[in-house]
Amino acid sequence: MNKSAKNELMFLTAAGTLLALAFKHKKTAFALAAGTAALALSKSKRKNSFTGKTIIITGGSRGLGLALAKKLVAEDANVCLLARTEKDLTAAVQILENEFSNASVLTCVCDVTDPHQFRQAVNRTIERWGTIDVLINNAGAILVGPFDSMTQDDFEAQLKIHLYANMNATKEVLKHFRRTGEGQIINICSMGGKIAVPHMLPYDTSKFALAGFSQGLTAELAAENISVLTVYPALMRTGSPIQAVFKGDSEKEFSWFASADVLPGLSAAASDVAGQIVAAACERRTELIPSFIGKARMAAGIIFPELMLWVMSGLNKLMPKDRTNHYQTGAESRTENSYLIPGLRGRSEKAELELNQVEKNDAEFNIGLTIH
Repeated sequence: MNKSAKNELMFLTAAGTLLALAFKHKKTAFALAAGTAALALSKSKRKNSFTGKTIIITGGSRGLGLALAKKLVAEDANVCLLARTEKDLTAAVQILENEFSNASVLTCVCDVTDPHQFRQAVNRTIERWGTIDVLINNAGAILVGPFDSMTQDDFEAQLKIHLYANMNATKEVLKHFRRTGEGQIINICSMGGKIAVPHMLPYDTSKFALAGFSQGLTAELAAENISVLTVYPALMRTGSPIQAVFKGDSEKEFSWFASADVLPGLSAAASDVAGQIVAAACERRTELIPSFIGKARMAAGIIFPELMLWVMSGLNKLMPKDRTNHYQTGAESRTENSYLIPGLRGRSEKAELELNQVEKNDAEFNIGLTIH
């Protein structure tokens, strides 16, 4: 039992003790109190280390994927980065080697929505290091705009990258995990997979689907010594808005999205989130919400669902109304006056520089509607 699960069980037994005392069930209260004490004195499972482990990171050339690679390379792990372009991978390796002289990194040009390409990447990783210990399903794309501007192709593209690619990657690495008798899968979901927000319906739909798949997978694989960690990040400073794709009034949509993404107090540093993910994975946790804002937002959605939807409806009234079907990347949508608060652009550009976010102008490629 990992530390988080033990803490949750201790909370339940302690609460049960108080409830039993309130109803004057002394024997039950004593038994529950003894159980709480036994749990408190028991030793949690020893924390694992990624030293010497081999890890595949999809979408590893930039953003959170690169932030995770930095944390893992710092722990002397072997890291295989997957991305769709050689140029992005080369730049990512240069960043890692500049920071870590002994970085053990392999790169594979791979569109993870293509099972054949992913299988080749797995084979290359095994050829290089003899094994795979962890798969991090991180690759993703962001599509922003009102529902009336979206098409079925948009929903299918988001499901393809966030759900089907993860399903296929999981099936492929499970073959190896079952041969070795152990393994770990980390699925990077999103707070958008728990609480939907307006103007991101294809993204939210695909992340809700991933959350359901990942949670069910956790239960099915537990008996095989294969753990699954589902991560629900809220807003992070990854520099990703310039890679996101916008429809409708693209410039105004970008302004809202990019400003929130770097707003002090609302967004978290990608390096901090990556550190929490690595720590949770070492403890073999099954779920992580790596920010107080995310936890509060989820709790509000559960306890006050009507109020939360009222807030979301109010937010929607402030959003741009244009329903244009044209695609634009964030880089194409950004203007000098994009950010709602002066100084936010500097925070965004810092994240872009640190996490290899290079401006792109092919919106359909960014969300997987076309290939190069």
